[in-house]
Amino acid sequence: MSLKELTSDSHRRAEATAFMKSVFKKAMPDDVWADYTFNKMLWYGAIEIKARSERLLDDLPDIDRAYKLYQDYMEMTNKEFKHKFRPDAIAYHRYILDLEPGKVLAHLYTWHMGDLFGGQMIKKMLPGSHRNLEFKDVETLKTNLRSKLDNSMADEANIAFDWAIKIMESYHGDLGSNDSSE
Repeated sequence: MSLKELTSDSHRRAEATAFMKSVFKKAMPDDVWADYTFNKMLWYGAIEIKARSERLLDDLPDIDRAYKLYQDYMEMTNKEFKHKFRPDAIAYHRYILDLEPGKVLAHLYTWHMGDLFGGQMIKKMLPGSHRNLEFKDVETLKTNLRSKLDNSMADEANIAFDWAIKIMESYHGDLGSNDSSE
């Protein structure tokens, strides 16, 4: 089985959250998406800092997303910080920074490959420029990232999905009438 297959159940659970259903229905409230983008900067920054310190990004051109998330957030909020980091985002940030060497790659895989694939659909469903979902040399990036992956990362990648689900579920009350669980 491939890493993708070993994480497919977690991936399906993440897509089945009320949060993602709201995105796919084009019913995501703008302020909730802005808040999510703000919080996403925190764990993306941790993933990228940790991966860079382990020299895992050397052959991954244009992989950095944290600053692009910041630019998107500033555009969404008219250059104002209107949101606070959520407890689950802070906990995930700390978790990433405390990972033993090599394990951060599973989180990079989960989030950044998600941006390279599913993110391309998401940017069509939500307003905004989505700088964080724009990549220059997508095929080289995918090839180089895939060359670093192996099935031993499945457990940690599933943990990354668990964090994603936990964070998305923390928005349940913020989705209002859009949080259909059909």
